[in-house]
Amino acid sequence: MRPAQFQFHPTGPLYACCLGLILLANLQALPAEDPPPPLPTVPPTDFSPPPPYIARLGTSPDWSRLDEFQETISREEFVYLLDHCYARSREEYSGLIHIQADRALIMKQSTFPEAGWYELKFRNQNHLSSAAPVYWRDPTELPDLAANSPRPLAGINIAIDPGHIGGKWVTWDDRHFRIGKDTIEIREGEMTLKVARILHRDLSILGANVFLTRDSNEPVTRDRVDTLQEEARLYLHSRNKVPSSGLIASTSKAMFAISSEIRARADILNESIQPDLALCLHFNASPWTSRRPSFRSPNHLHLLINGCYSGGEMKEDDTRYEMILRILNRVYHEELALADEISKTMETETRLPAFHYDGTNGMAINDNDLVWARNLLANRAFYCPVIFFEPYCMNHREIHARVQEGEYPALRDINGIYRKNIYQEYADGITAGLVNYYRGKR
Repeated sequence: MRPAQFQFHPTGPLYACCLGLILLANLQALPAEDPPPPLPTVPPTDFSPPPPYIARLGTSPDWSRLDEFQETISREEFVYLLDHCYARSREEYSGLIHIQADRALIMKQSTFPEAGWYELKFRNQNHLSSAAPVYWRDPTELPDLAANSPRPLAGINIAIDPGHIGGKWVTWDDRHFRIGKDTIEIREGEMTLKVARILHRDLSILGANVFLTRDSNEPVTRDRVDTLQEEARLYLHSRNKVPSSGLIASTSKAMFAISSEIRARADILNESIQPDLALCLHFNASPWTSRRPSFRSPNHLHLLINGCYSGGEMKEDDTRYEMILRILNRVYHEELALADEISKTMETETRLPAFHYDGTNGMAINDNDLVWARNLLANRAFYCPVIFFEPYCMNHREIHARVQEGEYPALRDINGIYRKNIYQEYADGITAGLVNYYRGKR
């Protein structure tokens, strides 16, 4: 485990040239400079500002933490990333982010405009500037590989996040079901941990330093549903909802299983592990229309990178801050390149068709229909390139049957095709993609 310290990206002429070509090839027409927002009215000294508008269990951001990113990104790249990947449209951030000739003005508190704007100065193309401070490393920063090296992932720090929680906690995260009598219950949290352990073994053999955000069917967070009741009530008030006992119960449940658990893992990943890459493992499922779980026909695959923020999400002060931080961290280019490469080997291993979003919850960012941008807490709160996996619909008849088979060795006949067990197949799709990517980059 590495000490918590920042490392820096190179900014040599080759990097600058390649980035310039990308921007010239893809850059949409830049928006005209926004008129400066009106100066806020200073409230009286006895005025108490309203509480900030933040995500579940979020904290009001300290905007001064972005000071070290001043003059590290050009106006062209900032606008390109914001419009191409992170915002669903320019209208979504209207009033929250103003693009000026030499800076971006970012509202500090959406419920209290009088708090003012954070001024992020763009890099002046006529002057040298420092690189953005990040802890993850681009593949070009890693030592070169010897020809035909048996350890193509040597020195790469990889974090694996097995989605959800298993064991007795499955009743809290609602990712479990049973179809039919005398069958193994589907428990996503336990299934992702099986894949994570296989990946830990295989990627380590290939030279990577591998870390799991959890290695048991126990939560990482110390919060529990009964300790989050007051947080749930306050959150519902902030959303102008009546905090009934039933709504408090369901909200505190979601706060525990999703918000608190993922934030606890993010703290470990960002402060202790500090990897070059994070792999978020999940299985998908198709919704059923009745109250009882049932088999559904869709079965598909897709990979996610962070993006596609709505106006409502950007209105949350901490979410807006985290989006800006991802833009400044430049994770987009690495995430997309990795996702493109891994999607090919995942498609080959799983034999699954692509899933398609409609442009609201997720949006396309290139011509690869297996890779989409979507804003999720895990791929937003982890401060490194994150690839989020959603293969296999667990309530598809064939996938359900394959889970019943367990972790068998070698191959078995699955509907006339000899296949690996589903956990090894999942892991092999990721491993092959990582090997192909890093062999080509180092």
